[in-house]
Amino acid sequence: MKRHCLILIPLFMSVFLLSSFAHSAGRDYSGWSSSQGWPLSSGTSKVKGCLRYCETINKYAKHYQVPPELVIAVITQESRFEARAQSPKGAKGLMQLMDMNSVGIDPFDVDSNVGRGTALLARLLNQYDDVRLALAAYNAGEGNVRKYGGIPPFKETQHYVSRVVAHYEQLK
Repeated sequence: MKRHCLILIPLFMSVFLLSSFAHSAGRDYSGWSSSQGWPLSSGTSKVKGCLRYCETINKYAKHYQVPPELVIAVITQESRFEARAQSPKGAKGLMQLMDMNSVGIDPFDVDSNVGRGTALLARLLNQYDDVRLALAAYNAGEGNVRKYGGIPPFKETQHYVSRVVAHYEQLK
């Protein structure tokens, strides 16, 4: 039974994420960005490593209607634009995807990682309709946001949300 759960849970998460992407595609987050999201604002060219991935970030930000500045802010905090980054907890790639969110893709492939990570971010933005809560769920998991009724009291998550929001505001 445990073995089946280990196989089915990641499969379920992939199906859930993929089906959720369609719902978020109709949502308009462009108002969250002073540059209307596309193309990237001139401030993003100052982000080290960003230019190398601008085309990919723009493609998925536009597809999932997420401000590209927010995607850049997440990537900056998660991996500092190191495509081969891997955390001690097992998160991988530019957007530091956990295994359950990277089923069926190579998490170190930039296009796959940014695509899946941006789709996840879009789903969380759609679900919470609040950038800070979406970021908390991206970092600490939806269960923890639900459990604590907001941003969990974890120092790491609180720091993460503050840093990403501050960076996002600078980029807009």
